[in-house]
Amino acid sequence: MRGADRTPAWAYPLWPRGLCFLGASRLRAALYQRRLFGSVRLPRPAVSVGNLTFGGTGKTPVTLALARLLQEMGEKPAILLRGYGRQSRGARLVSQDSPPQAVGEEALLLARNLPGVPVAVGERREEAAALVPGDTSVFLLDDAFQHLRVARDLDVLLVDASRPGDLHAPPGGRLREPLSAARRAGLILVTRGGPGDMPPALKPRAVGIPAAGARFEWEPELQPAGAGALRDWSGRRVLLAAGVGNAASFLSQAAEAGFDPGRALLLPDHAWPTPERIAQVLDRLAREKCEAVLVTEKDAVKWAPLWAAPQPLLWCRLKTAFEDPSGHLRMALESALGRGV
Repeated sequence: MRGADRTPAWAYPLWPRGLCFLGASRLRAALYQRRLFGSVRLPRPAVSVGNLTFGGTGKTPVTLALARLLQEMGEKPAILLRGYGRQSRGARLVSQDSPPQAVGEEALLLARNLPGVPVAVGERREEAAALVPGDTSVFLLDDAFQHLRVARDLDVLLVDASRPGDLHAPPGGRLREPLSAARRAGLILVTRGGPGDMPPALKPRAVGIPAAGARFEWEPELQPAGAGALRDWSGRRVLLAAGVGNAASFLSQAAEAGFDPGRALLLPDHAWPTPERIAQVLDRLAREKCEAVLVTEKDAVKWAPLWAAPQPLLWCRLKTAFEDPSGHLRMALESALGRGV
């Protein structure tokens, strides 16, 4: 349903299956909590970044911003993630030159934006952790709220203020776990809003849990380098293309920057640039008489190496601004790191 507040009629007959799915998720979490399933502890403190829903809350830009914040705090972070969508298995370190097919677009995006910060992918986070340098002082576990196999010292739970309709059982909503799972969080980070914008459905489950906010903005310079400023392209005929979990947010930001959101081609989340999809984009370019294609940075990781059209492929980098007037985020990180305890 992608965040709509009204459940479509076709979803009601399937709701029992969604409730069974959430029940299975609750049982699995309970088995870990009661230590009937074992957890592995990493050699350094671990901070998980994740959500209760399927995709689209801003985990990648938040993970990037948290890594930079930890560096400002004097730490040496490393990032561990599964490498969703990659065409490989096992644990491997990610370099700025890694093929996206081998590590996944999110891991490659993080590695390119965080030079000097180790990034490793692996189905088992502990195997990925074994590959990073020994001077790492803290592990960031991207998309790991449900990855209970690895113990963590802090769970940062992301919830999207712009999509309150996500917080229902699938298929009417996009919950991975029941809302009660929010109690595992040490901090709730309300993305695309401030701490006061928490969706109403979550508020009763979040009593007593510190909260902060995170807002995303496009940087003023377009990529690749030399493409010009965002304002130079504003108002021109540009095709918007995205294969991400929250395309509505991309279109909203594009509209704010002066682009026409009606001139858009939306692809499935994590869509790879197959010959058919490239042809689809090129056909829209020609029919719309567009001067360029604007994509998300995550899409650009996969599309840019294959782009051969005369019209340029452009993208914007996201910058994350934390809204934390009470200092809850830094205090939660300090506690997870064992400072002042």
